[in-house]
Amino acid sequence: MTVPNHAVLDLDLYKYAAAHVGEKKSIVAHHPSGWSKPYKTKTEFWGHHKKKAGGDLAEINKTRDSIWLPEEFTIEEIRVPEPIANVLHTAKLMVEGDLLITGAKTFEAYLGAGASFREEVSTLQKYKDRDPSAKPLALDAVTEYLEKKFNAEIITGIEADDMIVCAAYRQPHKFVIIEDKDAWGTPVNVYDINRRERGIVNCAKLGHLFLDAKGNVRGEGRIHMYYQMISEDTIDNYAANCFSDTKWASKSAYKALVGCTTDKECFQVMVDTFKMLYPEPKTVIGWRGDPIDIDWYYVMQEMMWMANMKKTVDEPLVNLKTVLDKLGVSY
Repeated sequence: MTVPNHAVLDLDLYKYAAAHVGEKKSIVAHHPSGWSKPYKTKTEFWGHHKKKAGGDLAEINKTRDSIWLPEEFTIEEIRVPEPIANVLHTAKLMVEGDLLITGAKTFEAYLGAGASFREEVSTLQKYKDRDPSAKPLALDAVTEYLEKKFNAEIITGIEADDMIVCAAYRQPHKFVIIEDKDAWGTPVNVYDINRRERGIVNCAKLGHLFLDAKGNVRGEGRIHMYYQMISEDTIDNYAANCFSDTKWASKSAYKALVGCTTDKECFQVMVDTFKMLYPEPKTVIGWRGDPIDIDWYYVMQEMMWMANMKKTVDEPLVNLKTVLDKLGVSY
């Protein structure tokens, strides 16, 4: 039996982690009345980022005759960088520490540059729709350092996390080092730095879903990718029910798929789910501002493109109809 001992690194994980750690963030909340106050985080000021109904603002409003609304405030973000030498040292220790812990004898590394093909093919919600201003101050310096220090290959068109799967696909001596999520649904050996207790896991199988100690959905194997297709990804910004009138989230997707024992069962569940979410065709406005005619098939196809990781660099986009017909799924 081949023991995986060659690590495949997505250095994008480390460049963002080190650069974020390398700056101290805080905010100052300003009110038009002239009132202002510093806080460690926005959550400390107004509570949950969506509800904005708690935090110190709620306590302040208890003392007022007329309440101050969250939208009345201007939030000034304060970012103070650490010395760059400290940031680069942190990045080095992060990578070398994971190589040591995993017992890797050799490694190869990749860094992503530019937009991925998923942004181009996404139509419903913009893939990875992130605020450019949130870019860590030291990101460029850390990226350049990691490229040189670990002899990383720069990847364009696809993402670095696609590339590490391509590099490890059908290579039993290789394993990818990841930070939760996407690679768990790919047919490669996986080591998750946030789930070290699971060790190196071969995910080239249908696999299974389960709930962790905190009740969060976890999984390994293809069924994890299927779960991503009919769930939501708040980090990469896609969701099965993005234009549905039906409430549907991670636990709903988990309950729908957890009992499946074959790929055919999984796809039948997914087809039934998307038909439930989109019982009739409709016209929606996509993220580019154009009207799009959608139905259950349209959304399921796009979710497959968003969730599926490439296994070879030149792998074409997966055609959903071809998969359904091959498995004999009723649709």
